[in-house]
Amino acid sequence: LPPRPVLTQQPPASPRARAVMALTAAARGHFAALRAGDGPEEWAFLENAGGSQVPEHVVNAVSSYFRTSYVQLGAGYPAAKTADATVASARRLVAAMASSVPQAGFAVLGASSTVLLNGLAAQWAQTLACGDVLVLSSANHEANLGCWVRAAETAGATVAWWHPAGDNGEDTCPLDGLSTLLASHKTHVRLVAFPHVSNLLGGVVDVASVCAAARAAGVATIVDGVALTPHRRLEAGGGAASWGADWYVWSCYKVYGPHCAVLFGLSTAWDALKAAGGMPANHFFIVDSGYGVAAAGAHGAQPWYPHEPGGPNHEACAGLCGTRDYLRQLVADATGAGPASSTFEDSLTGDCELVSAAFKCMVEMEAPLVELLAAYLCAAHDEGKLRLLGPRTTEGRVPTFSFVPLTGVSCSDTVAALHSAKVACRNGHMYAHRLCSRLGVEHSEGVVRISALHYNTVTEAQRCIDVLKAMLQ
Repeated sequence: LPPRPVLTQQPPASPRARAVMALTAAARGHFAALRAGDGPEEWAFLENAGGSQVPEHVVNAVSSYFRTSYVQLGAGYPAAKTADATVASARRLVAAMASSVPQAGFAVLGASSTVLLNGLAAQWAQTLACGDVLVLSSANHEANLGCWVRAAETAGATVAWWHPAGDNGEDTCPLDGLSTLLASHKTHVRLVAFPHVSNLLGGVVDVASVCAAARAAGVATIVDGVALTPHRRLEAGGGAASWGADWYVWSCYKVYGPHCAVLFGLSTAWDALKAAGGMPANHFFIVDSGYGVAAAGAHGAQPWYPHEPGGPNHEACAGLCGTRDYLRQLVADATGAGPASSTFEDSLTGDCELVSAAFKCMVEMEAPLVELLAAYLCAAHDEGKLRLLGPRTTEGRVPTFSFVPLTGVSCSDTVAALHSAKVACRNGHMYAHRLCSRLGVEHSEGVVRISALHYNTVTEAQRCIDVLKAMLQ
């Protein structure tokens, strides 16, 4: 049996820290899985990179939709009109989540990021030819790799691998590596696919600089934002703050919502793909009617319609509306501004302001967790007790940490000890199979991954650390 962990007492908190702790406690009260507290008898959910918990707002919204408006869209009677409004409201929220200036593009809803990226890659495959080059980051989750490898194989195109820098992947997507690839393949590169944050490494990539380098070479960009979106406000659309990504994907079930995903693309990117011959897989009478902002065909101003075969999951759209309600509640808890529903205008502009305000709160709430976990794990790495992957810093990272123990215990043994202390986490390759190969990480054991969100507490993080200290002596 592993040694019994010694629980560490935290020093007295500053007034600001106490305010953050109070906001965290209020936030946890909206989650059935968290409201019991963070004592040792309760589970600490530190596997959030695999999926967040959902607030009661989402549960209630989905339940209400099933009870009152579980009908087909567009039929014209009252329940159908309610369903129409629910889906439209969900689309408005994901547009606001994509960017503070979302009018530069549109979002497609789907079952998962993997499904959406496979659909996009299938369209791209129709435009590729022998001699074309796809630059793929090996730091990607397989969702943003396998589909592009298959597209290249189908068309006879070439894959050029863009690897992290450093023995432990300290720099997820080094700009000099991309520049070398773009220069060596010159005009043959068609696209670059990379993660905003690797789901193992945790470092935040400078997406704006990567996209600017690609754009200067006439190359499209596809960014996997799944591991960043639960932590930061996105700027994937237009405006001065835009990162300039052509397509940006994220999973809603990792952002306090239902199991669905969003692929946001710039209108210019969608239209260029159509012009090159990349057509979506849908009923012929839908695709033939035209798509894109400039040619919405019989579907009016619904350019996403041909890209959503079978349509979006309607109850998931209701859940997304519940996510909005939670964000309103979080900001209301932070500001004391009164009823959450009255804080922001019920419009796209109001949603954009809401998302910005909510994620500002989340960044502040996560900061103590990043500092505490990074301090211990970086020190343990330096002491030779574990191998920490990704940047060994608190700057430019999210609270997702992956490591391999070096003291004679396995990843699975370490996870078992954490589970015995009711710390929810896991080990494995986390679908970053190619990254594990690149870094010399054995696939079946993989890494131990600890990942926190704004609703986790310093007490939970410290419990995790105490177990690791006892286990990795």
